[in-house]
Amino acid sequence: MDKEFHYHITGIIARRAGFSDEEARTIAHASQLVDDNDTLCSIHDADSGTEYEVYISQTMDILKPKRELMRIYPIFHFLPGDPLAPSARRSDGKMHILTTTPRNNLARKIMKATRKEKSPYRLHRLGVAAHAFADTWAHQNFVGWYDGINGQDMNLLPNIGHADFINHPDWMGHCWNDSRIINNQVNNHHRFLDAAKCLFQEFSLCTKGKNKDASWPVLQEDLQNAMGPVFSGEKLMGAEARLEKYDKLFRLPDYEPRTWFNSAVETSIKGLPDDFMPSLTVFKDHHQWKGNWQNSDWYLFQEAVKAHQAFCMKELTPLFEQMNVKLSDH
Repeated sequence: MDKEFHYHITGIIARRAGFSDEEARTIAHASQLVDDNDTLCSIHDADSGTEYEVYISQTMDILKPKRELMRIYPIFHFLPGDPLAPSARRSDGKMHILTTTPRNNLARKIMKATRKEKSPYRLHRLGVAAHAFADTWAHQNFVGWYDGINGQDMNLLPNIGHADFINHPDWMGHCWNDSRIINNQVNNHHRFLDAAKCLFQEFSLCTKGKNKDASWPVLQEDLQNAMGPVFSGEKLMGAEARLEKYDKLFRLPDYEPRTWFNSAVETSIKGLPDDFMPSLTVFKDHHQWKGNWQNSDWYLFQEAVKAHQAFCMKELTPLFEQMNVKLSDH
């Protein structure tokens, strides 16, 4: 999924489920930021003299995944599910224990753990969890690891996730062909609406019915109208019209990936910015916390990312051991 679902649709769902306007905006921003949190750095605390290490949740180009920090993919974007699920049946009969399937056991465990979160970063962690949860629909039948099972047609070169299918699994309203599976005609509308329904149910459990008028059938109709007609082909279609309709359902600020970071961190750029072309950066930028950073959205988001990763590492380590892989080394 892309920003249309992770930011706009997630915000709409959170608001309808009973979160306040501000809470829904925080959840939506954290959800989308998972895809844009792609720059490793440390942040200096002038008071204590210590360095705070930033954790990333994505690589700089999602279509060019990296073999370093491989754990990012199964933790934040391709939660392993049930390889025996009917939706995962392939025409070649192959299976993989890391296959992503919708609303799988791990995805539900993550949402349940997040509902119990009492820390100041609860909303931020909910956004991170919502991102991973929703992606189990868009990324179904792919694995977040370096494996040929992700390849298209006769291309058996190992790759990560859906890089071989470029953006087709992530586009709103898109119809495409997944030649690897038996039911190979994919309508993202169907997948994304099912994801929206389940996310609405999860968010409603979090708010414990604060919105007495919350109704999935009403929200479903609104979302179907906003999503508009389906399309196929090699280009994203209808996004501008959909965005206008999303805004009528719940107005979110224009999304800027660096907003939270810039509000909390003072950056001294030396030469080229580190996030511009890392391979050409000779001198590292210097980052320092601004005042009251412990209450900043960026710090709370980072703590949420670390909590999410710690939970998933514990859950996934036994699974990866079956592949003779030590997840913490990747």
